[in-house]
Amino acid sequence: MFIKRNRSRQKGKTYRSVLLIQGKRVRGKRPAGRPAAGSPPPKSVVVHETLANLSKLPAPLISIIETFCKTGRGPTLKSPSVLPPATGPVEMGPAYGVLAGLHALARELGVVEAVGESSRLQRLALFLIYARVAHQGSRLSAARWSEDHAVDEILRVGHFDEDDLYAALDYLEQEQPRIEETLQVRSPVPSSRAVFLYDVTSVYFEGQHNELAEFGYNRDGKKGKKQMVVGLLTDAQGEPLTIQLYRGNTADPPTFLDAVRTLKARFGGQEIALVGDRGMIKRMGKEALGEARFHYVTALTDPQVRALLKRGVVQLELFEETPVEVEVGGKRLILRCNPATREREQSRRTDQWRCVKDRITARNQAMEQKPRLKADTSLRQAQALVKKYRLDSWVTVALEGRQVVWREDTAAREAAAQLDGCYVIETDLPMEAVTTEQAHERYLDLTRVERDFRTLKTGLLEIRPVFVRKAQRTRGHAVVSLLALKLARELDRRVAPLGLTVEDAIERLGGVRLVRLGDAEWGLWRLADRYPVTQQEVLDVLPKLPAPMLSLGKANRNRLKNLRQGRS
Repeated sequence: MFIKRNRSRQKGKTYRSVLLIQGKRVRGKRPAGRPAAGSPPPKSVVVHETLANLSKLPAPLISIIETFCKTGRGPTLKSPSVLPPATGPVEMGPAYGVLAGLHALARELGVVEAVGESSRLQRLALFLIYARVAHQGSRLSAARWSEDHAVDEILRVGHFDEDDLYAALDYLEQEQPRIEETLQVRSPVPSSRAVFLYDVTSVYFEGQHNELAEFGYNRDGKKGKKQMVVGLLTDAQGEPLTIQLYRGNTADPPTFLDAVRTLKARFGGQEIALVGDRGMIKRMGKEALGEARFHYVTALTDPQVRALLKRGVVQLELFEETPVEVEVGGKRLILRCNPATREREQSRRTDQWRCVKDRITARNQAMEQKPRLKADTSLRQAQALVKKYRLDSWVTVALEGRQVVWREDTAAREAAAQLDGCYVIETDLPMEAVTTEQAHERYLDLTRVERDFRTLKTGLLEIRPVFVRKAQRTRGHAVVSLLALKLARELDRRVAPLGLTVEDAIERLGGVRLVRLGDAEWGLWRLADRYPVTQQEVLDVLPKLPAPMLSLGKANRNRLKNLRQGRS
């Protein structure tokens, strides 16, 4: 960096400016046309970037900055012999700890390197990631949230509004493959057989105008709402690798095929095992895995297990608390019964049946007291209740006069309950690769993806509601959530020994604010000399906060222009 003094004369007046300039070496432009074979790459050139206009600063302060640029050190700004002392009480500035702490953590994790920070658009993309962790909400609300935070002192983005943030979403969507590959290089797959986890979920929309929104199987139980399907691929520890969005009517198997293609493109011929939930890895998925020379670990659905029992391939006696393995058709089947799950399912079925009987009894009593009530309506309500709680395999309801009566099939009930807590895991991994217990543990690792989904959907990051309409910006929003998930996981690992949550850490970092340095007209800020114990313990587990960068511009300001009805 260096100081550049400009002097110009226009219409008889002399104008002077003092600029803080930074030189950067960039790749030179390639000449037009196809380069000759063996020709050297274009030489790099030095370009000058204006960091700040120092014209309004007092001359002693400019001298200090110039000395620092030349020598790397200078007199302390607190020295009264160099600058006049600041007047008035100490003034607290914008919040610094949240963005500075997340930015330092992102740099350590490689997120800054992957997204980039050389252009303003890249730095705005980084702001979106930090805002997703600390604030959530829409791009407009993120722009308003930035008013109280030292965005320019950390990211040097100047004034911005929601349109600039939408452009950052477009950038993230275009650069998603490169960003994910850059992050993957920092944590390469081991040379031995690697395990990856894959699962899908759905995210519903309150509106109707998103390009990915379609009606489909809604895992959130939100009937009548359009949705999109989200596929998340992680490593064996649940660390997110890639996120993909699909239209809301996309079934699970096609998304799984995309995950296989992604792994094939990135890792080639390495021996890889992909873990997926029931119904995820079906015939097409297994064929695709075989073509890629990959392996799989999945679980059989309830009808598949019952079909094996009916054919005599497996017996109920094999389902024990300790996993038991059998080989069928060249595939390894691992059988286990979880006693806690069995007890919970039996208790749930008993409670549901008691609830249904109570409601049918209450309706029968109402029929006696109110002659105008219709018996057919009572029967339809009883049938709907039995079907809702999945009791129709062993409970039947019928009308006797104006009363609804029920009949229980004891044998059918025992048949329905025989697989409570029981499950079968299927894998084509050879025995020398993983033992029975290891294959069983790999399938249970899917709970890590489910925990990531909870963080994304209903937990800290709140990927829904989706406030954008275009498909590319919706995918950009998903990339923001993926990178924010990586930050949130790392922050959680660091503050968990303190007995704190990520929300607690963000709240405490919000109290780390800048302090006015010198007089107000200088526009300078510095870090505080000390912090309360509650803030310091969070700062101690994070990378050291960098000093705020010089920023002479006005703070970002973006308020609602169209006031909603009822607001004056």
